[in-house]
Amino acid sequence: MLKNYFTATLRGMTKNRLFTFVNISGLSIGLALGIIFLLFVKGELQYDRFHTNLSSIYGIMVNDPRENVIYTGRTTTPALATAIREGLPEADHVARMVTAGDQLLNTGEKSTYENGLYAEPDFLRIFRFTVIAGDPVAALSDPGSIVITSRTARKFFGSDDAVGKVFMHNQARSLKVGAVLQDIPQNSTIRFDVILPYRLAELQTPGISDRWDYNAMQTFITLKPHVDPNVFNAKLKKLVSTRYGNSTPFAYPFADFHLRSRFKNGQPAGGKIQVVQFTIIVGIFVLLLACVNFMNLATARSAQRAKEVGVRKTLGATRRQLVWQFLSESMAMALLALIAGILLAKLSLHGMNTLLNTHLTMDFTDWKLWLAITGLALATGLIAGSYPAFFISAFRPVKVLKGQILPHRGGTLFRRGLVTFQFMISIFLIISTIVIFRQQRYVQQLPIGYDPENLVDIPTRGNMAGKYDAIREAFLQIPGVQGVSAGNDNLVGYGGATNDLTWPGKTADQNFMVHISQVQYDWMKTAGLSLVEGRDFSREFGDTLGCILNETAVRKMGLKPPVVGTLIGSNMVIGVVKDFSFNDPFETTAPLAIFLNTGTLNHIFVRLVNDGQWQQQVAQLEAAFKKAAPGFPFEFHFTQDAQERKFEGIRSTWHMISVVGTLAIIISCLGLLGLSTFMAEKRIREIGIRKVFGASITRLWFMLSADLMKPVLLAFLLAAPLAAWAMRILLDHMDYRVSLSWWMFMAAGLLAAIVALLTVSYQGIKAAMTNPADSLKAE
Repeated sequence: MLKNYFTATLRGMTKNRLFTFVNISGLSIGLALGIIFLLFVKGELQYDRFHTNLSSIYGIMVNDPRENVIYTGRTTTPALATAIREGLPEADHVARMVTAGDQLLNTGEKSTYENGLYAEPDFLRIFRFTVIAGDPVAALSDPGSIVITSRTARKFFGSDDAVGKVFMHNQARSLKVGAVLQDIPQNSTIRFDVILPYRLAELQTPGISDRWDYNAMQTFITLKPHVDPNVFNAKLKKLVSTRYGNSTPFAYPFADFHLRSRFKNGQPAGGKIQVVQFTIIVGIFVLLLACVNFMNLATARSAQRAKEVGVRKTLGATRRQLVWQFLSESMAMALLALIAGILLAKLSLHGMNTLLNTHLTMDFTDWKLWLAITGLALATGLIAGSYPAFFISAFRPVKVLKGQILPHRGGTLFRRGLVTFQFMISIFLIISTIVIFRQQRYVQQLPIGYDPENLVDIPTRGNMAGKYDAIREAFLQIPGVQGVSAGNDNLVGYGGATNDLTWPGKTADQNFMVHISQVQYDWMKTAGLSLVEGRDFSREFGDTLGCILNETAVRKMGLKPPVVGTLIGSNMVIGVVKDFSFNDPFETTAPLAIFLNTGTLNHIFVRLVNDGQWQQQVAQLEAAFKKAAPGFPFEFHFTQDAQERKFEGIRSTWHMISVVGTLAIIISCLGLLGLSTFMAEKRIREIGIRKVFGASITRLWFMLSADLMKPVLLAFLLAAPLAAWAMRILLDHMDYRVSLSWWMFMAAGLLAAIVALLTVSYQGIKAAMTNPADSLKAE
């Protein structure tokens, strides 16, 4: 029986090459995209799963009510960890962690910046990173030690054998390697190259661990077995009720940090899990498009296979056997498509990683992946072949062998419904692509308040900040340098914020957060910001007790002009800067207060002349920098690049939808090509008769094309309002958003119609040009 099925399947595929090509092509494209999406979903769902005790790890988060809204954050006060350790025995391990950014490490002539963090010893009891050598817990107990990853060890010493080796840290202290960890997996929420002992941060900032007014750290815990997190949170709230003001800390599962990190009004509100769900839905729809092709073409060919069914039934074949025969055909095509799909997925993986900013890999040794991919192919083949199998096997042999089997109206409507469904999905994706692209372009073209293109950002490390004046003077001697300043933030993102600022007339309901930052003299001039009122920080005035506000801060504080001279706490406003874009470019500008700091700052800014000679000027900056700050690597980037990175998320989304939309159109058109071929063959005698009676090629082409274009038009009428509703929901989450316009929908509809028309025209024109003598000779 199986041999019979195999022979019949092979014969049918060979005889109907176009049918075979269209179905395998559509299924292979759908499966290739399904495999890539499967890899993406698998990677997202496996985040942090390498921690064997993941279910017991919790991060402490804080709900902070302000302006009738509850804001949720991950940073906590340093003193909270001590309170939990001493007052809540349900917590097995407690550890503070501080992100330290790039840390300068030197050994011999090698000197680089490595991404680091400060952590307490229990941090590596909580998080089970793989240890290659040494004792990481003991290393974090010693302020003279450091824990590094295998990548860092190989970079400096050529191998993992680095325990006992000594680094110079930020040119300020020597640290001995106490342990080497395996490279941090790509699917880790917490990433670093080096871990510094938290005790080192305490020595640098005495008394920091006792502060309840400084939200700058993350606190992680593990709960003992059988401890109810809700009961623990109730005890935690009671423990700190008198020391945390209106804020409420709570333990949140670390397993949810990656996928369910978004909160709304103090409650979990999704996060990247929604991207995963969206990906699954899109993948299912693309596979359904490919399955629809199979169903459509199989039912269109039903008249051709009717006699085969009649003969088989007459010779004793049961309907169940016929169903299995047709399902075996679809399964065979699905497995052939799987081979092509795996090849397509492998070839396109690098490009997809680049487009979507991911790190997807296809591990052929992973049996679970093979099982999932094979299951995906079998499910696709089963779905694709199910309707044709039950539809064709139901033909009655008496009518079939008398030639009475005719395509009934229900079958025609069903096929048109399938084509409509295909193009409805395709048009929906095209509209989404256009809207998201326009939204990205709209926000990118909004004025950001300064020129980031020729602004160089040089991060400062260690005691480099003490050499600022020497660096500044050296830079100003270079032709093409228009200004030099420094700041605690990089203009693109401001992390620090407070609601403790005071000003004249402040009311109880003005409990909003104000972003704060510290800068050097000539900050506004160097950044290219515009003044609304007052002046910049100037050496001529000192300004040690001055501050600058942005327009949003002035408006929300309710300050009336003239604002200059107003006291913000003990600092007097010396200027008001025009609003400029920072943090989230899709949201309105937040309040910002800038203070002067002539000490340690994190960024040196250099404004260059826009004369196209930036490479020569940067080389001169490097030479001057190395002379003024020997021993420090010269690192720089343009603020424009940091600004562009803000759009990576929406750009990746646009790329993904564009790729999916293009593939959906291709799959739909493959099905339309096959369907138009069979319709042209079915009406070949009608076409011959019409030509004999004088019908022109144009009229015949229009007759054939119009019949297949009706489902495309219906698909547009269904997809347009659905896409408008979905895009409105998406855009409503953004303060700056493009308006939906009729041309976006018309462009998508015309594109789909043109592609569909070109697809069906080939067969329509070919059929119309057929010699009537050839088509009617059998009559």
